[in-house]
Amino acid sequence: MLLLAVETSCDDSAVAVLGQNGNVLAELVSTQMVHGGHGGVVPEIASRLHMTVLPGLIREVLEKSGTSLNSIDVLAATAGPGLTGSLLVGLSWTKAVAFALGKPFLGINHLSAHLHIHYSSPVVFPAVALLVSGGHTLIFHMTSWSDCTLLGTTRDDAAGEAFDKTAKLIGLGYPGGKIIDNLARHGNPDAVALPSPMGNKRLPEFSFSGLKTAARLVWEAGDVSKEDLSASFRKTVCGLLVSKTMYQAGKLGATSVLVAGGVSANSLLRSEFLLECDKRNIKLFLPPVQYSTDNAVMVGRAALSALESDPSAHSTASCNTFARWHAEKLSPLSC
Repeated sequence: MLLLAVETSCDDSAVAVLGQNGNVLAELVSTQMVHGGHGGVVPEIASRLHMTVLPGLIREVLEKSGTSLNSIDVLAATAGPGLTGSLLVGLSWTKAVAFALGKPFLGINHLSAHLHIHYSSPVVFPAVALLVSGGHTLIFHMTSWSDCTLLGTTRDDAAGEAFDKTAKLIGLGYPGGKIIDNLARHGNPDAVALPSPMGNKRLPEFSFSGLKTAARLVWEAGDVSKEDLSASFRKTVCGLLVSKTMYQAGKLGATSVLVAGGVSANSLLRSEFLLECDKRNIKLFLPPVQYSTDNAVMVGRAALSALESDPSAHSTASCNTFARWHAEKLSPLSC
């Protein structure tokens, strides 16, 4: 079976062709660099750029995989959550092609897709999963790929958003998560005493708004270097993410911990999870750095997971985009 997957939930246009077991035959990602000059993603610009680059990306990825649209058996695209205009581009194209070819189409949940980057890995359940990115910070309990329950999320900003806004505050540019991570390597993580909002590890919820404010006040006081503030900020955020995730893993008897999303590329977060999971003899699954951000491989693997649970699984032509996800149970198939 050949599957064509499309991802356009934010500012990355991504396409991939996958085989039966989730192996990648070809993939391409086009990142929109223009948003850096605006200090953040501009939705209207993002959707227009998706329309410009997506057809060419699809032609190229089919060429690279040695396939054609007629040989594709199933098509999948992200339906949400994400930026509505961006989502509409990928979802509409995929639905239209599936209809024209008479092939099944699956509308995929973006959050589930991030977790499914590990679908081809030997994950042992039960597991606790942390999804941490620019738009999301959530902890899940998984007893199988088809049984995923939300334990908690952020009450305000996502961790990735906190990194980006703090980086912008101290003049590091956008996106700032990677810049802060690099600067932090040269700073003292104990230089600044930052608060840990909702720091009780037993509570699987987060809050980063107050931490951003504290970092701003320290920076405006003018008595700290960019390196030291970056190191202190990184240490605080990663400490919250790791402690809360590992507490839930212990509480629920998890044999695996899964980490996904753009912030999973953070070097301190990765090293801390490796250390804590090794201490507890828990299997840790971290995505390759290139798969931490939005990509079409994760969308394709989520679709394959849905088809494994139900070979007749499909979405209808009425499947529409959604900007936010509000539920307790997370499923790969969104509509």
